[in-house]
Amino acid sequence: MKQVDFYALSRSIQDRFVGSVMSGFPPAPLAVLKAGTPRKLTWLGVTAASFVALLVFGRIGYGDLDSALSLHSAKALVVWVLLVFGVVFGLVMAFALLVRERALPYPAGIYVFPSCVIDARSDMFAVHPMRDLGSVEAAGPGAVRLSFAGGPSFVLPVEAAQAAQLVKDIESGRDRTLHAIATEDAGELIAVDPLHNPRFSSPVGPREPHAMRLPPWGKRGWAVALVVGVVLGPAFWAARNAASDARLYARAVLADDAGAYKQYLERGRSKSEEVKETRLPLAELREVVRSGDVDALLAFQAAHASSKIDAEIEAAVHTAMLGELESAKAKGSLLALEDFRKKYPKHGVERELREAIDAVFARGLAAYKTRAKADEAAQAFVAKLFEFSKKNGPDVEVRFRRRPSESLERADQYILKTPSFMGVVSYPTKYFDDKHAAKREEALGKLLVARLDAGLSPELFRVTVGAPAPVEGELPEVKVPTLVITHRPEWSGHSYASTRPRGAYVGISFLFDATFVIPGHPKPMKVKADIMKPAALGVLKDEDPMPPPGIAEDKVYEAMAKDAFEQFAKRVLGQFFKDPMKDPHAAVEPAATTPSTVATP
Repeated sequence: MKQVDFYALSRSIQDRFVGSVMSGFPPAPLAVLKAGTPRKLTWLGVTAASFVALLVFGRIGYGDLDSALSLHSAKALVVWVLLVFGVVFGLVMAFALLVRERALPYPAGIYVFPSCVIDARSDMFAVHPMRDLGSVEAAGPGAVRLSFAGGPSFVLPVEAAQAAQLVKDIESGRDRTLHAIATEDAGELIAVDPLHNPRFSSPVGPREPHAMRLPPWGKRGWAVALVVGVVLGPAFWAARNAASDARLYARAVLADDAGAYKQYLERGRSKSEEVKETRLPLAELREVVRSGDVDALLAFQAAHASSKIDAEIEAAVHTAMLGELESAKAKGSLLALEDFRKKYPKHGVERELREAIDAVFARGLAAYKTRAKADEAAQAFVAKLFEFSKKNGPDVEVRFRRRPSESLERADQYILKTPSFMGVVSYPTKYFDDKHAAKREEALGKLLVARLDAGLSPELFRVTVGAPAPVEGELPEVKVPTLVITHRPEWSGHSYASTRPRGAYVGISFLFDATFVIPGHPKPMKVKADIMKPAALGVLKDEDPMPPPGIAEDKVYEAMAKDAFEQFAKRVLGQFFKDPMKDPHAAVEPAATTPSTVATP
């Protein structure tokens, strides 16, 4: 087999070949298989392979939140340019071959001559001499196969009835050629070989050989493909990245969770600001809300101050605070509400908290009324006391104002002159000094504190004994509800003698004046009582042995004072309670807790 460039042949040989295959001039071809060059298919294969590779490469990581190749980097531009170049270059080359083939002055195909088989599917002939023919035979109905030793095989379509004759003609032509070659018969060689140079050429025909004419792009196909690749490669890269970015965003929105949005921020670009400022914080907010961790929600709010989702955060916090408030309300105590407010100072549910506190105080007042005396004035006063406590805190004070006696010194002088006088131990003033008064105030204070605290509401009030009030002048201005007990002992004018043990005693009038003041309330509650007590000599009748002088007097006067103070306590508490002297602990509700300082928000 040898290669022959058609356009490098002389014009006479070119014309002989063209005339032979086009017009049947001798030597006419024995058989023809018209076909184009298979190289077009090769280049189309390059185009197809490049296009498939372009699609596959474009799909790598496309819209995948987990892939680092979801958006192709600038480095990938080289691949895009090369693949587009491959697509275009294959098309250009295939089309150039088609144009080149159609520009041939003869039909492209495979021609069987007596001397050779010429593969003229392009301008570059492949000539297979018949002397190399290995075999020629029918290849089934309608086909003849020619096989060359060490070369290709050609299958030629032919009518079934002519197949045998064609085989004979080819064999006969081969023999004729071999004989012409052996005898060096020039005329015979011209008759069997269209490419054999004739001795003479037409003097009037064109002298210039046929020349191949191709458009510029056909000669510089690689340059055309490179330009297209450089232009379209970046365009396809950008378009692919934009589409992938949109798909990334769509998938993140479909998942709608913080993880997906974080992945988008790692991969995507076009919606980064929206995701970072709105969608991701909203997703994180939903996760915090689902966790039920209020502290985490507040921390999230602090971390996203002045963000674009302020309204959503405020709504979530408000809902969470309402839930926490409901939990506090379920405990049924003011302390729980106070703990809620201390824990969440910026709770934002002022109205609901105020209503909850109002409900606690309303329950407390209703419970008090079940224990209260049917006295409208007293109940109205206590209602004011509850209202003040709700607004200003739980503190209530019991204070004592101890006034000096105006008559006990006269009683001392009188006792001095009685036959039963036992010395200084018989002076009444000795048993009504500040030391004794302080002990009696302490006992009365404990009693009043315990009963008022339990009877009103130990949850809502904190009743304590305050500092002594000034003796002189009007009642002091108070800042918390205050029960001021003013008292003094006076000689009743009576005297008593005891023979066992021997001693002299006097009767005592205990003068009490109680004023319960609520700051800002113009009508205090007042209780006044003068309680006269004779000498309580009965406390000594069971003594054995009889106490000595001094101790006996102390017991007698202490019994008188204790009884008088308790009677007055009963009168004061009787203004508020049906059973004023009931054990205060028995009146404490099971849910009672230490009162707390809670003001209405």
